[in-house]
Amino acid sequence: MTDSTAEAVGAAGRPTSRTLVYALVALVALGTTVFHLSGPLGPDVSWLITVSERILNGGRLYVDILEPNPPMAGYLYMPPVLLARLLSLAPEPLVVLWTVGFGLLATGFSARLVAEHRLLARPELFWPVTLLLFLSAWGEDFAQREHFAAMAGLPLVVCMVLRATGVRPRTMVWIVAGLAGGFMLAIKPHFALPILLGVLYVAWRRRSISPIFAPEMWLAGTLFVAFCAATVLFYPAFLTNILPVATTVYIPDRRPLWLLLIVRAALYFEVILLIALIGFRQHIRLSPLLGVMFAMSLGFFLSYLAQGKGYAYQILPGVALIGTFTLLAFAQRRDGPVRPIDSMIPIAAGVVLAVMPMIDDVGQWQKRQELIGAIRPYGEGLRIANITPDLTVGNPLARVVNGELVNAPPSLLMSISAWRLRMERHPDPDWLKQINAYEEAERLQLRADMLARPPDIVVSSRDGFDWLEWSKQDAELAGILAAYQQYATVWFDGYELVLLKRPGLEPEA
Repeated sequence: MTDSTAEAVGAAGRPTSRTLVYALVALVALGTTVFHLSGPLGPDVSWLITVSERILNGGRLYVDILEPNPPMAGYLYMPPVLLARLLSLAPEPLVVLWTVGFGLLATGFSARLVAEHRLLARPELFWPVTLLLFLSAWGEDFAQREHFAAMAGLPLVVCMVLRATGVRPRTMVWIVAGLAGGFMLAIKPHFALPILLGVLYVAWRRRSISPIFAPEMWLAGTLFVAFCAATVLFYPAFLTNILPVATTVYIPDRRPLWLLLIVRAALYFEVILLIALIGFRQHIRLSPLLGVMFAMSLGFFLSYLAQGKGYAYQILPGVALIGTFTLLAFAQRRDGPVRPIDSMIPIAAGVVLAVMPMIDDVGQWQKRQELIGAIRPYGEGLRIANITPDLTVGNPLARVVNGELVNAPPSLLMSISAWRLRMERHPDPDWLKQINAYEEAERLQLRADMLARPPDIVVSSRDGFDWLEWSKQDAELAGILAAYQQYATVWFDGYELVLLKRPGLEPEA
């Protein structure tokens, strides 16, 4: 088999050195690794690392550990967390390596197929460009569940493209693609949308519905059904403790459509989509690879809208796909001799798109330094309670100061959703009763957490909504908090936090 990635030939017939391609790939992977080893991982990833640790310590998912997502969220980071425990290391560096390794395998596997089957006129660009956008351009959302889903989607993209060109993928190829699709669906069922739009595009090109029933689609669907069955069998508490609250409070708490469309990451998608449609729409028809990418990017955008939360990481898979489409389409667009600049511009643009989120990530680290600085003098091993709905208050704070987050859930997510629903809607009395009951249950859970693991530090907020007063609506919880002394207020990412400490806790010498 000829490795065209290793020695690709451009439209002008000039070979591109495989050494240069591999050097670019190595540089991107190394730079991404070094950057994320230099600071803390993002809030969601930090919390899910904690979830994995709690499971290893004997905690029961959805009983002692109130993670609102399906089980894949709690187990995605289990391999590096388990290895870190065996080696007596912190898990964060291994999570970084786990993510980079996954990205190299997913993009490298896909790049080899693109080169082997000449799916692009400039196949040598595929690996470095996808690595920049799919691995590096995630900033604080590096190693998120969506990050893994986006990278896993690439082998499925290429397998679909082979079907679109009439090539029957080798057994290993469709098995990897099917495993990747099942993995995506296990992370979030919403990712059926990009898979569906991708395979519908292939069916349109083939003028046949047979691609919808390809082996990789059956494998992905079967794995998802098996995952759902395993969840019901091994985690019935997900159905009894999580789903009723989520479907009543969390899921109905949606941002309006106009707000979803003006989130900064969504604007990135929309601007790049506009550029793609104006300058490169012909490639949707001419190139099966670019066409599948375009279709799946729209699927990820619909997935983002369907979730209705407006979180930036939920649209980033779409940004990675539409960005890759645009950069590779730019390199395809010329009929004349290939010039060096035709390769340099996509790579340079990919670097810019990768670096921008990293700069923003550094800004996020700096915003949290005041909070970290207010707690670090009290030493390590502190127990910290988060009495806010902001997950970022407890994560990665507790991990950065080598402390312990005492909350069973990451934050008061259900209570803020209940509060917003009461403010924005006029639910019927029965629904209102349910909402109030779930909010009260979260307050009682906070009380139970503080009794089970009395915190050394309590982090709360009175800015916009007084969460300490909210807590004190429970008389026993009010009595617990009465013993704590306020010792600092800090500015945290746009609002003020209140810090309390237990009696007798003093800064270390």
